[in-house]
Amino acid sequence: MKETGSIIDIVTTSPGSGFPWAWVVAVVVSLAVGWAIHFALSEFFRTRPAGQPRSPTERQFRNVFAMMDEGRRQSLVRYHMEKHECDREEAMRRAMDERRRDADRWS
Repeated sequence: MKETGSIIDIVTTSPGSGFPWAWVVAVVVSLAVGWAIHFALSEFFRTRPAGQPRSPTERQFRNVFAMMDEGRRQSLVRYHMEKHECDREEAMRRAMDERRRDADRWS
């Protein structure tokens, strides 16, 4: 045994001697960290599918006016927003109320 005068003796190996385990560990750790970041960000920025309604009011509005195409429904919402000077949710409620009154009047 060689005496160096130090309590800690650092042993280095020459390149190519043995398998580079440090690189394997670094790659596995970086993949795990990358996956965790991807998962966290995908949960944070999750969006709803394009056709899925945003609220219960919108879902009910789409059911009541299901025979209309999307452009006509949006036009109806804009009409009620301008007519009653209200937000989108209230305009959908008013349109459904008006539709219900018309249906009750003729039944």
